[in-house]
Amino acid sequence: MSNDIHFKKGLDINLVGEANKVLVPAPKSKFYSVEPSDFHGINPKLNVKISDNILAGDVLFYDKSDELLKFVSPVSGQITEIIRGEKRKILSIKILADEKQVFKNLGSLKKSANRQEIIEFLLSAGCWPFIMQRPYAIIANHKSFPKSIFVSGYSSEPLSANFDFTLKDNKKEIQAAVSVLGKLSEGNINVSVEKSSNSIFREIKDIELYNVSGPHPSGNVGSLINKVDPVNKGESVWTVSAQDLVIIGHMLLTGEFKAERIVSLSGSSIESPRYFKTIIGCQIDSITNNNIVTQNENNRIISGYHIVW
Repeated sequence: MSNDIHFKKGLDINLVGEANKVLVPAPKSKFYSVEPSDFHGINPKLNVKISDNILAGDVLFYDKSDELLKFVSPVSGQITEIIRGEKRKILSIKILADEKQVFKNLGSLKKSANRQEIIEFLLSAGCWPFIMQRPYAIIANHKSFPKSIFVSGYSSEPLSANFDFTLKDNKKEIQAAVSVLGKLSEGNINVSVEKSSNSIFREIKDIELYNVSGPHPSGNVGSLINKVDPVNKGESVWTVSAQDLVIIGHMLLTGEFKAERIVSLSGSSIESPRYFKTIIGCQIDSITNNNIVTQNENNRIISGYHIVW
């Protein structure tokens, strides 16, 4: 079943340099970094030290106020640097990546798992930080019950990645993720897609699908929440990024934390705007090198939402 939602207010900004629907593997980044500041409200406690050799999926740090909330490495390799700021605040954990990636394996989640077993698995796997809570857009409280879960399968932001293209080969992972996440909520998993799209979400079961049209911010998950199930005092809803569903689904099916992203390299200064498959935490110059038309001081390289953790 699908429903139509049309937004009248908003504004589309037509910028030059939209990415062509061509996917290439990004050159391997030598170093990868994880920055605790990407996770709002977290007080990190390190679980590694310099020179440690780690697997992809090993715990890098956890939250001091909730030791069950773990944050894992996107790659296997060696911890080469832990950058600290004032009062020894942890700013970044730098990893020299192995040439061949090796993954920690937790085993797949059993199909009969109940709600508590699912939560424990996602916490142990380092996938819980992908689940966000509204209000406040913070990591979801795993001890609470959301009244519903929301996913935006359409981005209306200028030059943003086209989810119809980036997710088209991930039906299996997305289905696994939504089928399991649906057990965590008292309500539906609500998903928005562009009305005229051929979204992979049209083939996914166990969701409530909404066809969205109208100017930006029609594709924002907050716009969908406002139209479908607004948050009242004392209530909360959870949200998950469409691409994060792929990582969660892969973990559920295989037991491995595979932190891949498909990102768009776009903009007026890009030689050939297109899509790259990369890994969370990569050096951005592994994507931008030799792809910018003219190197000058007016160029501004922005790492957008879909490339960061």
